[in-house]
Amino acid sequence: MTTLCVNPACPRPDNAAAALVCAACGQPLRVADRYRCQRPLGQGGFGRTYLAVDEGSDSQPVCVVKQMTLALGKDRAEGRDRFHREADRLATLGQHPQIPALLAVIDNAQGQFLVQAYVPGPNLDQLLQQSPDLGGEALVHRVLYELLPVLAYIHDHGVIHRDIKPANIIAPPAPQPLALVDFGAAKAIADPAQLKRTATVIGSAGYAAPEQALGKAVFASDIFSLGVTCLHLLTGLHPFDLYSVGDDAWVWRSYLTNPVSPPLGRVLDRMVNRRLSERYATAQQVLADLRWSGLALEGGAVAPQGSAQPPMILEAPAPLWQQRFALSLAGVMANGLAISPSGRAIAAACSDGSVRLWNCTNGESIHSFRKSLGMLGVGHRGAARAVVFTASGDAVLSGGEDGQLLLWNLADYSGEKLPVSGWQISALLVLPPGDSVAVGSGDGRIYLLPLNQEAWARGNTPKTLVHHQDQVTALGVDRAGNLLVSGGRDRTLRLWSLPSGRLTRTLTAPTAAITALACHPDDGRIVSGDQAGQVQVWSAANPDEGLVIHKSPSPVTALAISPSGDWLAIGAENGHLSLINLQGQSPAPPLRHAWAVRALAFTPDSRMVVSTSADETIRFWCL
Repeated sequence: MTTLCVNPACPRPDNAAAALVCAACGQPLRVADRYRCQRPLGQGGFGRTYLAVDEGSDSQPVCVVKQMTLALGKDRAEGRDRFHREADRLATLGQHPQIPALLAVIDNAQGQFLVQAYVPGPNLDQLLQQSPDLGGEALVHRVLYELLPVLAYIHDHGVIHRDIKPANIIAPPAPQPLALVDFGAAKAIADPAQLKRTATVIGSAGYAAPEQALGKAVFASDIFSLGVTCLHLLTGLHPFDLYSVGDDAWVWRSYLTNPVSPPLGRVLDRMVNRRLSERYATAQQVLADLRWSGLALEGGAVAPQGSAQPPMILEAPAPLWQQRFALSLAGVMANGLAISPSGRAIAAACSDGSVRLWNCTNGESIHSFRKSLGMLGVGHRGAARAVVFTASGDAVLSGGEDGQLLLWNLADYSGEKLPVSGWQISALLVLPPGDSVAVGSGDGRIYLLPLNQEAWARGNTPKTLVHHQDQVTALGVDRAGNLLVSGGRDRTLRLWSLPSGRLTRTLTAPTAAITALACHPDDGRIVSGDQAGQVQVWSAANPDEGLVIHKSPSPVTALAISPSGDWLAIGAENGHLSLINLQGQSPAPPLRHAWAVRALAFTPDSRMVVSTSADETIRFWCL
């Protein structure tokens, strides 16, 4: 192994491995009397990089030394400023595990150098050269799932990379994720107004977005470059070969050996859309579309024969959910289920008219609110159908086939009837911030009722929403509490503005009765289950077409999304409980009840899902 002289004017930079002074120009060979550069890694407009050894450390670790190109004359001050700006960026961004950490900043008589941690492994360009068969959909899935969170991280820190391409993505040995390198072209945005000003035109030809080529890079420019990188990985061709100037359109599909799945194609088309207004604005939006398109990581890519690199593991092991314990209700079915905000208790609306409470950690009974005996006293006079905790967790609301809406105080276990005159209450939902409740009934009406005793005392009547033509079967709400979603047997989804209750949209695309609903806590997408067994996703971007992400052989009976947004639980009439990971991992093995699943709920920490069934059990499943 030789030692390289870093003097740009040196005529013969190669020197003996242990030399301290360059034989050709007399310059010191170790940068800052510590870092010995051994071979070049790359060169760009702002400098060159070397693989080096840190001889100032006892373990002599391998590192990367980036030498900045020294500007001349009046540009020297600007070059020094650029150097220190990059150092500041790397000091912050290098805290991410997929961005090389900044180890040292050197500005001395030898020049300006940044020392970073070394990420072993080939870049994606080298990987494809070693084995062209490595490209394809599986590799693209990995690139998107592993690098989009990195883009979200750097964008959250106000930085645009501006040079995303295969050569700047490192594939380290498994199971380490891909790494993003070379922030020399990156731009920090301290003020959003900067995005409107023309700046230096920078980036790699073919990979840079159109607005970036005009000196007006934005965060979405990085999304464009990552999308073009994926097109290169799928086809093996340079972006210039994948775009038709005559047609003013991408023609990458013409060069595919194997067609890609339609959902992935749609995602990539939007990532590389040359119209900024029609492109994804954030990395989170891309991840959301991947998640809802059912594009999980898949296996299939292996290292080339003879390569020192271990196989690239593209498939995460399927997470395992196991039953922790079960409750037997002995002749009673739990029709509805709720978990307290603290996660310590569960409540069930039961077929015998009772509302029962258990300890969520050990299954011990806490209390039972019994069915009403006769006309006197508070209690349901038929099966209880729905139950929900108040936002504070100090009370439980229940609705039943008798049309009663009851409030059960947990401090003294007293109950009272609320002023709702419904017919077969079928769905309950406490609305953010927790001061009102939505009540769905069998006659197609939805009631909005304040959870405020003073309002009841003043004789305020519930607000009534009338548009469904049949039973309201499910309710959902976005995290901000601005949009109420209802589904019904009339095969429609209806969107209501809150707090006004004004109907803003009716989705008539569903082809079967809606049986379950859930809203994602982060991106607000609506998930519906129906009588035909379909689970569909509906978004504001395409509200008239639901994307089918799951198909059950029997009707869907219950849906729940974990508070973390990572898991979608699907209950079906055949007793199957399916858990789909929304972050790209393989789905968990299916869980089973003997009979139909009736209701589902996640604990606040998303580590447990509770299910009820027509088999008269409540089961607790832990991750």
